[in-house]
Amino acid sequence: EKYMPGISEILSNDDFSRIVSDLCVDTIEDRDPKEYLEEYNGERRRRKTSVGFREPKKVAVYSDTEFETDPNTGEEKPKRLEDKTVPVAKIVTNIPKKIVRTAAAFLFGGDMIVSADNMDDDSLQDFKQVFVRKLKMKSVFMRFARIVLSETKGAIVFYPVTKSNIKGTDKDGNPILKKEVVLKAKILSTPKDDNVTNEFYPHFDDDDDMDGFIHKYTAMVNGRSCECVKIYTANEIITGINDGQWVITKDKNLFGKIPVVYAEVDQPDWEDIAVLMDAYEMRLSRMSDTNDYFGDPMLKTYGQTNLPSKETVGKELNFSMEVDPDTGTAYHGDAEYLSWQQSIDSQKEEIANERHEIFSGASCPDLSFDNLIGIGDLSGVAREFMTIDAKIKATEQMEIFGPVVQRCVAIVQAGMARISHIKNAGVIEGNYFEVKFGSILPKNLTEILQNLAIANGNKPINSQETITAESPYTKNAKQEIATMKKEEKEMAQNSNPFGATFPANPDE
Repeated sequence: EKYMPGISEILSNDDFSRIVSDLCVDTIEDRDPKEYLEEYNGERRRRKTSVGFREPKKVAVYSDTEFETDPNTGEEKPKRLEDKTVPVAKIVTNIPKKIVRTAAAFLFGGDMIVSADNMDDDSLQDFKQVFVRKLKMKSVFMRFARIVLSETKGAIVFYPVTKSNIKGTDKDGNPILKKEVVLKAKILSTPKDDNVTNEFYPHFDDDDDMDGFIHKYTAMVNGRSCECVKIYTANEIITGINDGQWVITKDKNLFGKIPVVYAEVDQPDWEDIAVLMDAYEMRLSRMSDTNDYFGDPMLKTYGQTNLPSKETVGKELNFSMEVDPDTGTAYHGDAEYLSWQQSIDSQKEEIANERHEIFSGASCPDLSFDNLIGIGDLSGVAREFMTIDAKIKATEQMEIFGPVVQRCVAIVQAGMARISHIKNAGVIEGNYFEVKFGSILPKNLTEILQNLAIANGNKPINSQETITAESPYTKNAKQEIATMKKEEKEMAQNSNPFGATFPANPDE
């Protein structure tokens, strides 16, 4: 087994360039996230079977006016001119994006539910304010999942930022500035621009725990673009700027743990159906070429005819009458449209089968409009079964993304306790926070309410005030309830056959 030096041993080297090269080693050999990203965005040149490798057609062109003698037969034939290059169709679908975005939605598209062991103190509300509102982690998780599933690797880096906010004014009317430390998060991914460097690599110890992380990027320093690196360990953050020579800065890691979440997969999420996708897009492209060639009917004429120009409105074909001198019979030319009669049922069947196998092989439900328009109002159980394959896939992918969520929670919790919410550090560190995600599938509210009513013996399951508050016409629930009670009382009095009734004791 290959010996892997620990992060401390690597950082002890006096040559910083050697440190950078030792850490900039990918965990998977021959991986090219840039190629995956390009295919995700519509490039089709990763495989020789891809539609991007379709070559233009060469068409022989012959002259209408110039002729040449065939050296073999001596016959006169039209002179061959320079071959004409005809571009071919290259139909590219969005199948990779569809597969990736559907997988990300089944992972993180549902409601994000944040809970804690201790629900009584203020630490849960503080955590929600940072995790949900300020960091907007639901959106971060969705984007992170799309990046990892398309580029095969990604990272989330948490860092503190000091902001100055105006908190009122002093007696002279001058603004009072109060410094506040807030937590931020950024996602590292493969850059689209070839001229931009944005590389990142984790380093793992013998227990497969990440003990170091390096981010290599370009930045403007002193008016010119320089190579920069940030190396994260549990104790410190090392910044290196190569401005002719390496300038090194070391800062204490206030989080107390590496503030980076790294995730990777072996291959893009559409790799299992990549060959099928090539065949599907190639068939669509060939069919497009065929339709361009044969789709418009041609006019076939017999004998003499005078054809109108294409600009003529109300076109009329005129055929001159001729008389056979031997029989005296009159005759004339004719015309008919020559249309393509070839059956394409086999092509339609192939395309339909390939599309089915693509979505089935990727465990991705085909949620196109044409597929959904006829399914009707299915029960919740039926909807769950229709997408069970995608849910199984999401369960498998949660083996990767579940620890991502847990580690994000741990980093934010540590950042709050040690950086942004030091006053409440005790209760924040003493609590255990958990983040889960609900289902992306739509809920049938009628079905849910009916089930609740049955379970409750067909008794009301909510108060009148709660139901009234849910009405879109309710502006103030308490006032609305008071008005409803007043109207009910007046209606009861008006319907009483003995007239209005009053209590025996007026004070009651």
